[in-house]
Parts: sequence; structure tokens; C-alpha cells
Amino acid sequence: MKRQRVCAPHIPTLKDVHHGTRWSLCLRVYHKFHVERIGHGRKRVNFVLLDAEGTKMAATIYDDQVDRLDPLLKEGIAYYVSMMSVEPISSTQRRMFADNPYECHFTSVTQVFEMRNMGEGTIPFFPPFLPCDRIFPSTLYNDIYVDVIGMVLYVSSVAFADGIYNRRIPFRNLLLMDDKFNFVNVCVKDKMESGHTRAWARSAEECTIVIVTMLRVKHAGKYDMLVVVCSFSSCNQCLHTTTFSRVHFGPDVDVARQMKKRINNDLS
Repeated sequence: MKRQRVCAPHIPTLKDVHHGTRWSLCLRVYHKFHVERIGHGRKRVNFVLLDAEGTKMAATIYDDQVDRLDPLLKEGIAYYVSMMSVEPISSTQRRMFADNPYECHFTSVTQVFEMRNMGEGTIPFFPPFLPCDRIFPSTLYNDIYVDVIGMVLYVSSVAFADGIYNRRIPFRNLLLMDDKFNFVNVCVKDKMESGHTRAWARSAEECTIVIVTMLRVKHAGKYDMLVVVCSFSSCNQCLHTTTFSRVHFGPDVDVARQMKKRINNDLS
């Protein structure tokens, strides 16, 4: 008797969702923002979620649900999220976080369950990275936050720029290289510099692989609003850190290990 092949059921991801419905998915909290006060007695907290395919989507929790769910959700941890609603994205800024036309809402019926020991083989810690030579073309008409991975080749000394209220803002300029030997300039400023001063100083000597997230792109002459940012870097095109940025030095993830291995093999 011939056995009949049984196909495994499709496991839904963020690419499957559509608005006006409720979904239950396995997701990782990729980025968590601070709780915001948005009016008298009202508040919200925004997240960026990551699924098993590395797709990002913004998520929002409002009012009473912030008190219930915010303490449970931690950046970098994977969860099974039950009964979250999906709606067309209502904020230009949240669209910039994830470059997705939809956003998730965690409501009173939403439940979250931590999935312990969930490694990157099931849900990645980072979305796919663009090669360095594709970052600027892909953001020319798509104003989004970007993430970058690369080997640190050069770190400038600390300099200072004038901020508002006569505040002196520290910054450094970096040169990163990916495993295709493409280069990108990155300007790290304020807390992204002062909070990692020694690590940045060592990174060029040790050729450290770094991941920097939630960067904004500076295109020369594109935005008047970037005139202030231009004082941080003389490069015509560069990435610059924001208040949302995170930096990971020598992260223990497969994409970083493979990048260092390919670079070392090509240089040996």
C-alpha cells in the first residue's frame, strides 16, 4: 500500500496578515520604545516585531493595556502572541520603523507567552541586512530607518558639535566594510558615542564586527532638516545614529560570524 504524503500546515508569518483580522504568531521583540504620554490620561508604547522570515512590522499598545503588557515584553525576547489585531498603519513615523503598510495592535484580548531558549535558528535576532552599496539607493525615495553590519576599519577621534541650548554633542566618524568589500560611513553621536567610548576606540584596532540599528540616512542636499546633522560629518552620504539606535559589538549571531569568516578567508 502506497503511503500518502502529508504536507505540514503552513505556519503564518507577518507577510500573511491583512487588516481587520486577528492573528496569533511567534514573534521576537526587535525594538522597544519608551512609553509615551499622548494626552490627558492616555499613553502608548511602540514596538518593532520580527518574525521567522526576518520581516519587520510596527506594533502599538494603548492606555490600560500598556500597564498589563509592557512589563512582559522585553527587547530581544521571542513570544507567542495570541489574538493581536492588524490595521493599516496610521503613523508616518511607525512606517519608517518597519517599512510595512500594516501595524499590529495589542488589545484587551491579546495574550503574550514568552518562548524561552528560542534561538536565531527559529526566529532571527536581526532582519536581513542590505549590502553597504545598496543602502543609499534603496533609501533615496523611501525615508526609513536602516540597520547596518560591517567590520570597523577606521574610527576618528572624538569631536564635538553645537547642539540646542549650547550643548556640546560628542561624535565620531566610522568606516565600515561588508563582506563584499563595500564601504559605508557612519556617524555615531551623543549617547551612542559617550556610552561606548572605549569600545569604539578598540574596534578599529581589533577589526570588530558591529551591528548598528535604527540609523537615518543623510543624502547630500536632499533635506533642509538635515543641515544640523551635516555638522557632524563632512561625508556627502553617511548614516547617522538616532535616539533609537542600538549598537552591538562583536555580536554572537551567525550573520556576524559568517561575515568575519568570509572577510578573513578573502584576505588570507
